[in-house]
Amino acid sequence: MKARYGYSPDFIHIAVGSAGAGKSSFINAVRGLSNNDPVAARTGIVETTNTVTRYSDPRPNSRITWYDVPGAGTPNVPDWQYFNNLGLYIFDCIIILIDNRVLDSDLTILSACQQFGTVEAFIVRSKSDQHINNMACDRMPDFDACDPDTDDETRSRFLQIKSQEQRRFVHETNENVRRNLEDRNLSPRRVYIVCKDAMFARLRNVPSSKTIDEAELRNDVEECVRRRLQSGR
Repeated sequence: MKARYGYSPDFIHIAVGSAGAGKSSFINAVRGLSNNDPVAARTGIVETTNTVTRYSDPRPNSRITWYDVPGAGTPNVPDWQYFNNLGLYIFDCIIILIDNRVLDSDLTILSACQQFGTVEAFIVRSKSDQHINNMACDRMPDFDACDPDTDDETRSRFLQIKSQEQRRFVHETNENVRRNLEDRNLSPRRVYIVCKDAMFARLRNVPSSKTIDEAELRNDVEECVRRRLQSGR
């Protein structure tokens, strides 16, 4: 399986998976690429990854190789055989992207990582900007940010509501993950709440109003990389 995936002991191999959670866009963002870049992972509305796809990290001196893996629970990859059949046990780290809810397949992967003990796992809530904006729009359905006639007071009110909804979104996401882990008797884990635009901006050291946990995720992944390289696994 290592030969199949081009495994090299000189690099850290990170798998990203979960169907419909924006994993291809996430892989592009963490590599500092837009979705339109010629070497970007292919994105789409439906599951676009049918096999494990390897992507190098173009950042100077990077020792990371990224892998876009098919989502579990799709017709091509049933939950129960996902971890073993795809050989996820060879990876140094698995980033599990979640969208609207934690899937049984996500919990199955976390359980397998916990049992193996050699594969580190991160839970990442993706598309935060889209969800928060939708929540704010539900409270102000007539607001149109593109309308030039919208007055400053209305725009300010929308931003206040958006800030409130962000706090609610963060709280509900953390509670949802905590409950799901407890129900499966899994160890507590942090959930990182991110969006691709803020991840992309972070890599380029550009401020973003959408930022939530992007800096912490990047720092913790880089610490994982350093730790595993130093230990030789």
